[in-house]
Amino acid sequence: MSRFMSGARLGAGAVLAVLGWAGPGWATYGGGVCQCQAPVAVVQATTVALAPQCQNVNQTVFETVYENQPFTAMETRYRTAMKQEPYTVMRPVAETSYVQRKYSVMKPVYQTSAVERRYTVNRPVYSTQRLERRYTVMKPVYQTSNVQKRYTVSKPVYSTQRLERRYTVMKPVYQTSNIQKRYTVSRPVYATQQLERRYTVMKPVYQTSAVERRYTVMKPVTTTRLVTQAYTVCKPVTTVSEVVRECGRYETQCTTVPGPIVERQVRVPVQDCGCEPVRKHCFHKKRAYATVAVQCPPRVVRERVFVSRPVAQQVTQTRYVAETQYRQIPVQTCQMVAEERSESVPVTTCQMVAEERVQPYEVRTCQMVNEERVENVPVTTCSMVAEERVQPYEVRTCQMVNEERVENVPVTTCSMVAEERVQPYEVRTCQMVAEEKVEQVPLTTCQMVAEEHVENVPVTTCRMVAETATRQVPVCVAEQVPVTMNRVIPRTVSRTVALQQCTMVPVAVPSCMTCL
Repeated sequence: MSRFMSGARLGAGAVLAVLGWAGPGWATYGGGVCQCQAPVAVVQATTVALAPQCQNVNQTVFETVYENQPFTAMETRYRTAMKQEPYTVMRPVAETSYVQRKYSVMKPVYQTSAVERRYTVNRPVYSTQRLERRYTVMKPVYQTSNVQKRYTVSKPVYSTQRLERRYTVMKPVYQTSNIQKRYTVSRPVYATQQLERRYTVMKPVYQTSAVERRYTVMKPVTTTRLVTQAYTVCKPVTTVSEVVRECGRYETQCTTVPGPIVERQVRVPVQDCGCEPVRKHCFHKKRAYATVAVQCPPRVVRERVFVSRPVAQQVTQTRYVAETQYRQIPVQTCQMVAEERSESVPVTTCQMVAEERVQPYEVRTCQMVNEERVENVPVTTCSMVAEERVQPYEVRTCQMVNEERVENVPVTTCSMVAEERVQPYEVRTCQMVAEEKVEQVPLTTCQMVAEEHVENVPVTTCRMVAETATRQVPVCVAEQVPVTMNRVIPRTVSRTVALQQCTMVPVAVPSCMTCL
């Protein structure tokens, strides 16, 4: 569209130049300006240049498209199924009978009686006493002194006067004295005594005797025989099928694309208009430019294109076919035969025999002994003493003069003074007081009493019973299962592509405009 408007403007300028329009105003040619007061005649020259002219052309392009096509094939698959098979087994059946047996046991009989035991304990009695503790702390005392500073300004002058103020304070004075305090404490005295305790225990005495016992056992008798068994064998069957496989590759194709058409400013020669240099209001430039359409050089475009190459391959498939075969296997049968046996069984009897024993033990006694003690107790007294103190203070006056000025700067110093203080505290004392107590001590005695018991002794006999059972036998079963597969089919598709084709066409272009 821009190239069309540029051509239209150039054509309109050429028509106006031929018709010879003239009049006062501005005339523009390639950026040059000519201004005159009198009517002027405009003359324009034309130049022939090559301009590109483009048109759209349709072109048919063929390309290969690959499509997936599903197909169904039958595949042989094998699974394991369980088949029931009856067989005979000998199951042992146990029968239990009970026989009574008498025996004697010694049963302990316990008797508990309470015995009084007296003992003495010390019970603590606590008492609290308030005392005082003296200590010294360092108290800071601050003192202020004045330092003179001289400087000359037109500012007020301050003068400081020191005065004293006297006052009386009451200062506490503490005195400490020791007082003896007598008290009695109970000190425990321990004594240990060795005693003996006699008691009777029942000691078991074991006797072992051999007793003959008869019993029946089932003895297995094994018999072997041959049985025909059918089994399945899977044999492989190989088939060959043809499959098309895509083995294409990508290639790089180069396409030349013409360059775009752009407008450029081209310098053209300009003839002298004949204006005198001394003439006023006449300005003429020695240079003139014309707009020319120029096509840029073509460029090469590289793109990757897939080139199809289908290849047919032979695919080998192996499937298994079930086949039934027979074989002879040995089967063992077991039969239980009753057999009587005898064995010597040791029988142990227990008899309890009384035995007297002696156990030594210690008894620890405690006796409280009174003891008198003396303790020095400090007693602190406080008395107030009058003390006179002096406190300095400053009075400051101000006077405004324009001369040298002296200022007193206060400087504060700190010194630590020892001061005695009193801190009250409590002292808690404990005194042990003897106290007698009585407690009930349980005493348990044991006596063994003979007791007769009867128990049922189980006797187990076993016999074999024939029984038919069923068991699961694995069998291989072949099945045909449909399986869906995909294969790639190449197909050529044509499509129309719009291309732009450009040719160079001569065009008339104005070269210069002069002012007469």
